[in-house]
Parts: sequence; structure tokens; C-alpha cells
Amino acid sequence: MSFANPAVLFLLLLLIPFTLLVVWNYRKKRRILRDFISAAAQARSVVRSGREMDFFKAALLLAAFFFLILALARPQWGERFETLDIRGLEIVFLLDTSTSMNAEDLQPSRLEVAKNLISTIVDSLRTDMVSLVNFAAVAYVQCPLTMDYEAFKLLALASATSPEEEQGTDFAKGFALALRMFKNSPASQKLIVLISDGEDQEKNWAASLPELQKQKIAVFTVGVGSPSGAPIPILDQSGKTADWKKDSQGNIIKSQLAEATLIEIASAGAGQYYRLSAAAGISAFIGILRDYERQLLAKKVKSKKIDRFAYPLLLAVFFLVGEMAISDRKITWQKS
Repeated sequence: MSFANPAVLFLLLLLIPFTLLVVWNYRKKRRILRDFISAAAQARSVVRSGREMDFFKAALLLAAFFFLILALARPQWGERFETLDIRGLEIVFLLDTSTSMNAEDLQPSRLEVAKNLISTIVDSLRTDMVSLVNFAAVAYVQCPLTMDYEAFKLLALASATSPEEEQGTDFAKGFALALRMFKNSPASQKLIVLISDGEDQEKNWAASLPELQKQKIAVFTVGVGSPSGAPIPILDQSGKTADWKKDSQGNIIKSQLAEATLIEIASAGAGQYYRLSAAAGISAFIGILRDYERQLLAKKVKSKKIDRFAYPLLLAVFFLVGEMAISDRKITWQKS
């Protein structure tokens, strides 16, 4: 046997002071009776107040409270099996991990703010499958499709900028890997959430559109950064800024949010564009995901313990009614 609300069992400790109160009350009543009425007069009175009767009524009341607390703790034993329909979306997050995401026009950096956004979005989900693909010039799966949101968030927050040999943002590589992940998906509702500063050096993303449209995959884009831009820091091994990224003439490169590309992708992908710096826009985006129509993903058989609180509740009522039914008046029988 187990209890659904085991913390309620601590209320059983209240029975100790209640018992002491019953004993004290009994003694006080006996003392008052002795002071005002003799034992012979008590025997002839219509009030029944013997030791056995007082303690019997108190025991019934204690038993009623005991079983009432037991019912509140919800005892459970036995199991039944239920078939649950799991309805949800399949969402692949495409996270830009190019060095431009280290720019600090959003604090502490674009990449850190983007990772926190992914974590916030996942916190609003319930039964959706989520995956994370990190990309720059090369795309790789940071987390496969899963409903283990805690593990997903740990992997998402562990994302780092791609190494130098993989630099050069290519949206097409991210879309291609996302399409492969959706290939054998049972879900009819599929979403891609592209989070980037919009700087796509290769500009091949349009080649992915026909397949995205064929599979009816909606593409939402989230812009990270500011249109005014910021220099790109070069980090040392400790994560501190050692220098700034420069062009071939030695000028510091300034990375700007390329919203036009992200807006175009969202429009072509039947989605919407949001700028990360606009809190209202992100809230609206999370609201859209929450209200999206969910389709059947899978069926799951789940064992569920059976609540048996009715039994102690019935006993509590029985003992309480019994205590109330016992009268303090003596019953006398008269011959007809």
C-alpha cells in the first residue's frame, strides 16, 4: 500500500494532544461531579457518565479522526492500465553557432540569450517532441527528438560556437539535417524554429523550400541581435575576449542583425518572424506554439495505482455517527 499524499499522515500527530485533552476533560468532569453531587445521587440520575462510557465515546471520535486523516492521505493499492494518446508537435530548433553569435549587443551574448530562449520555449511545452541542431558551415545534431525536456535543456545550454574550421553560416545545411530528422516522423504537425542573426554567407536556403513545403513544415525564425550591430569578440580558452574579429585590411568587423533574410525565410516557410529583443513578440511566439493544433504522436500504456480513500472515509463516517448516536441519557424500561 502507498499514499498519494503521504505528508498528510503527519496530521496523525494531532491525535496525541487530542487524547491528552480527552483524559484531562474526563478528570475535570469527574471532579466537578464529585464536588456537587454524591455517588448515590449520580447513580440515580438520568445522565449516563461512567468511565467506560466516556472513554468509549472518546475512542470512537479518535477512530473517526484517524480514518479521516487516512482518507486525506489517499491510500492506494492495486493497479489498472490505461491507454493514453500522446498528442503533440515535432519541433526542430536550428541554432546558429557561428562566431557572430558571440557578439554582445545582447547581454551576455547573442548565443547565451538564444540558448535561454530555447529553454524558456521548452518550459512552455507538455507533450511535444523537440530536437536541437547546431550549425554554422556544418550542421550536427546536438539533441535528437525527445520528450525528456530536462535532458534537452542541459544539452541546449551546453551548446557552444562552432570551431574555426566550421565557420561560415549556411542555413541550407541546417534545413537539410532537419529534413532528414523529420523523414520517418509519424507527426503531421512539424515545425522548424531557426534562431540566428540572419547572416547567411552561402545563401542557398531557398533550395530547401520545395521539400519543406512538400512536407508542410512551418518555419519560424527568431532574430538575435540588433540592427545597429556589434563587433565580434575572439574568445580565449577561459572565455574572455582576447581580440576582435577583423577583415583583411585589419578593420574590426561589425555583425548586424540581417532581418530581411529571416523575414523572407519565415514568409516562404508559412511561419512568422520574431526579434528576440522584443519581449512581447517572443511571448506571442510562445503563445502560438502553445495553441498550435496537436496531432496524435503515439499511444502509451500507463499503469495507474487505484485510489482506495473511500474505505477509510466510510469507516470515519461510521465511527463519527456511532459516537453521535450514543446518548448520555440512561435508557429505562417500564413494564406495561
